[in-house]
Amino acid sequence: MLHRSGGVIEPNWLWRDVPGIALCALVACAATWMTVLAGSAVIWGLIFGLVLAATWSPPALFQTGISFAARQVMRIGVALLGFQISLATLQILDVADVAALAINVAIVLMVGWFLGPMLGITRELSLVAAASVAVCGASAAAAVACVVMRNDSANRDVACTVGAVSIISSVAMILYPLLVHMAGLGSAAGGIFLGGSIHEVAHAIAAGYSVDPETGDMATVAKLLRVALLAPACIAVSFIATGREVSQKPLLPLPPVFLIGFVVAALLNASGLVPRELSQVTTPLSRFCLVTSMAAIGLTLPWRSIRAFGIKPIVLLLILSVVLIGLSLTYVKNHSF
Repeated sequence: MLHRSGGVIEPNWLWRDVPGIALCALVACAATWMTVLAGSAVIWGLIFGLVLAATWSPPALFQTGISFAARQVMRIGVALLGFQISLATLQILDVADVAALAINVAIVLMVGWFLGPMLGITRELSLVAAASVAVCGASAAAAVACVVMRNDSANRDVACTVGAVSIISSVAMILYPLLVHMAGLGSAAGGIFLGGSIHEVAHAIAAGYSVDPETGDMATVAKLLRVALLAPACIAVSFIATGREVSQKPLLPLPPVFLIGFVVAALLNASGLVPRELSQVTTPLSRFCLVTSMAAIGLTLPWRSIRAFGIKPIVLLLILSVVLIGLSLTYVKNHSF
């Protein structure tokens, strides 16, 4: 498919993106394979992208596709997360559990909003970091960044936040089950604690099942409820971040299309209209989209921009993680199961 522009025959917009998208997908495949050995595919995708960019400068043929993968493929991955939500999530947890998990998300977002500027971090990056801790790690960081970040450092901030929160979540997957034993939590309480405080979905589930099957089941449900809060959290963050603009305009801003897609996917899956086989495919596909977008971001970042990220956002992530641990432990220790 070709069209003529200024006497030069050029591929149309779709075919122009294919080489760059294929390159990022290839890097994502390698990153996914590396998880067989150790680590997170998101981290490997980012690292492989950075290393490739440091040793080879992608020619113009790949640039538009890489840009598409960095932003649009990320949005597709977030939208597909909605297929993980089902009515079983709400049926297993009682009203108090749901309310506590939602309140914890709101508190962590507010703490990030106020604490970030005190540490010398922009409000936008503070919200990205807070959402990654409060909701669902890398996916939440990517989603909120798509909503609130508009400057040239957005890719760097997303990449560094995703990398840092994924590492913190990996450590949490190992250490938090020890807290469950030390605190003497039962299966229900331990599952809600793990699912309510560990950042990444895969890490929360793995931590739960490392204790026992009942704890794993409850951790899975609690974590998926936090995933379900991604859309309302992003919409709330959008209103907060654009508060001054909203006050000057009579109309409220519409949610981004990818968030509408997330909600539609969740409603379809919860209604039972989506075949089980399809919902099982969308989970790894959503993750692969996120890994692909991280590879694309890595391909666009010079190492000096990574160094410019600094230690302060990582300190913020650690503080917010401790806050979430405290909130989750307080709830499960004072609630009867």
